[in-house]
Amino acid sequence: MNTDGRSKQADSAANSAQAEGNTYDFVNDASWQALRARAEKCAQPPDDFASLSPEAIQQALHELQVRQLELEMQNEELRRTQAELEAVQERYFDLYDLAPVGYCTLSEKGVILEANLTAATLLGASRSALVKKLLSRFIRKEDQDIYYAYRKRLVESSALQVCELRMVKKDGATFWVYLEAVAQDPSTAPMPAAQAGDGALVFRLVMSDITARKRAEQELLELNRELENATARANEMAVQAEIANVAKSEFLANMSHEIRTPMNGVISMAGLLLDTELSEDQHRYAEIVKSSGESLLGLINDILDFSKIEAKKLDLEIVDFDLQHLLEDCASSLALRTHEKGLELICAADPGVPTRLSGDPGRLRQILTNLAGNAVKFTSEGEVAVRVAMADEQPQDRRDVLLRFSVCDTGIGIPEDKTNLLFSPFSQVVASRIRKFGGTGLGLAISRQLAEMMDGEIGVNSVEGQGSEFWFTARFGLRTDAEREQTTPPTGLSGVRVLIVDDNATNREILATHLSSWGMRPEEASDGPSGIQALHRALDERDPFRIALIDMQMPDMDGESVGRAVKADAELAETRLALLTSLGSRCDTKHLQEIGFSAYAVKPIRQEELKEVLSWALTNDASQPIAASHTAAEATARFADRRARILLVEDNITNQQVALNILKKLGLTADAVANGREAVEALKSLPYDLVFMDVQMPEMDGLEATRRIRAAQCAVRNPKVPIIAMTAHAMRGDEEECRQAGMDDYVSKPVTPQIMTEVLDRWLFAQKDDPTGMPTEEPSGSESSASEFCNAPDAAEVFDRTVILERLMGDEELADSILQGFLADMPMQIEALRGYLEAGDAAEAERQAHQIKGASANVGSETLLALAFQMEKAGKAGDLEGIKSRMHDLVATFEQLKQAVNGYSSCAS
Repeated sequence: MNTDGRSKQADSAANSAQAEGNTYDFVNDASWQALRARAEKCAQPPDDFASLSPEAIQQALHELQVRQLELEMQNEELRRTQAELEAVQERYFDLYDLAPVGYCTLSEKGVILEANLTAATLLGASRSALVKKLLSRFIRKEDQDIYYAYRKRLVESSALQVCELRMVKKDGATFWVYLEAVAQDPSTAPMPAAQAGDGALVFRLVMSDITARKRAEQELLELNRELENATARANEMAVQAEIANVAKSEFLANMSHEIRTPMNGVISMAGLLLDTELSEDQHRYAEIVKSSGESLLGLINDILDFSKIEAKKLDLEIVDFDLQHLLEDCASSLALRTHEKGLELICAADPGVPTRLSGDPGRLRQILTNLAGNAVKFTSEGEVAVRVAMADEQPQDRRDVLLRFSVCDTGIGIPEDKTNLLFSPFSQVVASRIRKFGGTGLGLAISRQLAEMMDGEIGVNSVEGQGSEFWFTARFGLRTDAEREQTTPPTGLSGVRVLIVDDNATNREILATHLSSWGMRPEEASDGPSGIQALHRALDERDPFRIALIDMQMPDMDGESVGRAVKADAELAETRLALLTSLGSRCDTKHLQEIGFSAYAVKPIRQEELKEVLSWALTNDASQPIAASHTAAEATARFADRRARILLVEDNITNQQVALNILKKLGLTADAVANGREAVEALKSLPYDLVFMDVQMPEMDGLEATRRIRAAQCAVRNPKVPIIAMTAHAMRGDEEECRQAGMDDYVSKPVTPQIMTEVLDRWLFAQKDDPTGMPTEEPSGSESSASEFCNAPDAAEVFDRTVILERLMGDEELADSILQGFLADMPMQIEALRGYLEAGDAAEAERQAHQIKGASANVGSETLLALAFQMEKAGKAGDLEGIKSRMHDLVATFEQLKQAVNGYSSCAS
């Protein structure tokens, strides 16, 4: 038997299978090797064949046949295995060829050694045309550098490498491919190494067609470029529009000022004409001229404000103010209009709302005046209610607060589909309403922008025919003394049971809230009969009402009738009665006293006035005069006999309105101009008796205007006219600067009726007694201005109780309450100042010294005020050592003040 031939045939079959790509290794398989060894052993003849017996030969032949049979069986198994391997190999090559990506094997030099059908299809050639060709022949010329750099990375790294480039088909068509390849040692590659060259690397490469993706990317890039170009064009147009808008706003601002000057002349001359002897018709015509001029001036003022906002030239003024006082002033300015229309006016803040704030009170008042004025204008019956509430949770550090202001009315309402027009400039809901109610449509637009400047927003809720709620939010800083807002109520009111009789539910709610916050126990009744029933019920409960607050204007049974019924009932006769009446319905106090009332007040009533009225009614017997709140209704005629001609110089429209209203209530009229230049022109036209001059104004400030008025070459009619400075600043350097410019007196804003009255008393009467026009006594800046002003830093008085009593109109209990609060708070203020000094913060130290100075002035401690003033000046100069050197004196002076206050209280008790 030719065993060597069979062995070689087996080796050849095994090697052939391996060469064809068969993954089964016959040469190294252990079972195959054992079978081969047995066959070779049987194939060897014995060394001494002739010596064998026939039986042995027969046995050997038999064994050989058995071995031959076994071999044939093994060969059959081998043929089946080989057939299976060939089938597997065929399926593998089908998958390889039909894969969705192209597969190639490259030599280290970039020659295509093998490629699947997909690769050939991508390149537009047959596989035979690809083999032994350089792949670079199919790379686009512009991307050859990318390809060579890619091959270099493949040689240098065994990691997978990728790249994107453009390839060219055989027909010249270009397409994008994504290549993924890895280098492989040919000794481990499942292909003959000879194809790649001995020892050379081969690259297994995957080729994916990404033409569609690249096309989408290109389209996206084009779209982005178009979008960028469109954005650039839009930005350019926006810049041009902004430039045009600013130019328009500046033109409006300039033209507004130009128009105001002759308009003020028209109004002033109409005022002069009204002071002359005129017939009834002439007087009516002059009144129409003056009224029309004032309306036109109001329109110009709106345009000026709007143009300032649009031109970004309107800045908020940050000063300390009291929200409660601002609301009460707002209510006073609207009281006459609401009374004339028979409306109820409510203006109040929720008890939890902080009132000691810092911000721009003038602009806040402007928004409230716009919204409330519109509410009054569009309401013919019912009420207008101004409310303030917290808009969010107050932060723990209490540095600022967001408040929500709302103005509700029972007027005509607004259609839902028209509310989006409200806050646009020069627009109103229905054109016919312009003719019926008047207006420019600028007020709400200005209010919206002012609210946004205060970090807030504005909106409206309305039902046509039922009324509207206009609301806005605004953010304000909290003053450092905001913790002490709620002063201790007078002891005479705490625990007192009080009945509120009023047909207006909102009025009852507001009064009940205030009275509860003072420790009183309020209950409500909606009309006279139910109020009398409530008084009887309280007697049955053995807890009678000590006092009843009764509204005068109620249907069926008015306040006087309720009072008579109560006093006529022997069981109720001991109940104290206080009457609340509307502005313009001034009562005869003697008549009310005869009925049995202990007090009466005119609405809208200030909180402090209400406290005084209640305290008086509860503590004085029937023989004492009836208590009455001294409101604008009673103060109207104070200066009515003085034919004084007053000029108000103020650029803030709202501040103008407030000052003009105060003067009007005092029986005086005034002309208003917006800056120093207009003031000089006005003084050239008319011989005014007094000038209230704001300091900071556009075009020409108050200081420069005063210098020009006082100049010898100036053509004003009365160069010695008294000029009163009005400013939010209150440092001594400011007073000296004002006086050096030629001003005669100095008041701090916000100006109150009391301060205005004092200034008018001092200067108008001084001119009457002194032909020179100068006051008989040198005025004190601190006496004529707000308590912030300091005029005597070397004063020696530690405590002067008369100062605080004068400010509180003699209210001893309130004075004691404020003093105790001051004594409790001042150590914390001093510690805060010490902390700022340790931190080296001169600005905060200056601010803290300013707070101590203001509080000291309020309680009447000139010595403590002087020390704090000196420390404030040192802080302003950045002199921390100067503040530190006075800390010991500050603490010692406060201790002396504390002993003086406590000593006075002990003596008084």
